[in-house]
Amino acid sequence: MTETTLEKKTSITVSRVKLLGLMGLYAAPLLAAWLWFAYVNANEGAGVSVNGELIHPAVPLEPFELSSVTQPVWGLDDIRGKWSMVYFASGECDKQCETALYNMRQIRLSTGRRMERLRRVVVTPDWQALQQKLENADEGLVVVGGGKGGLRSQFSSAQDKLPACDGCVYMVDPNGNLMMRFSPELEPAKILKDVKHLLKVSRIG
Repeated sequence: MTETTLEKKTSITVSRVKLLGLMGLYAAPLLAAWLWFAYVNANEGAGVSVNGELIHPAVPLEPFELSSVTQPVWGLDDIRGKWSMVYFASGECDKQCETALYNMRQIRLSTGRRMERLRRVVVTPDWQALQQKLENADEGLVVVGGGKGGLRSQFSSAQDKLPACDGCVYMVDPNGNLMMRFSPELEPAKILKDVKHLLKVSRIG
């Protein structure tokens, strides 16, 4: 085998290793989170349990376009990068909506040093009015609406095998995958427990 041939083979091997390493960098955190939930679901008697409902397999969101006060177009790239708690509100934020948004805020604050990895998003048809209502009382909440792309319909399709849920809070991972939901009847402390575990076992976002 000539030196040139050996160098070519070595170069190809190195390139393949780099590619596999890059793929692992993106896949490993999500796999770790999935394995954790799969493990605790199978070992509820071991002292650990999942309180929310897994959307399995996780569903990658498709491109969509919504609007916010600061961004005329708020879409898929904007929901990526952090863990996101997402809530769909009606035109007017009723009592259930107010409770959900309050709980989302408290849960984020209760994650302590990891709270910067978690964002809160509310999607509503009348997003401008809701933003004005909440701008002083709920700083940091991302209020979006309008636009196109059917984000609500994407969420509905992703959970078509689960019972309907009016008022659920959803978890979207930093890669833009819808992977979990929490019912409005679930105690905030139990939601917080799941969120803390997610942030702990995952290094993305």
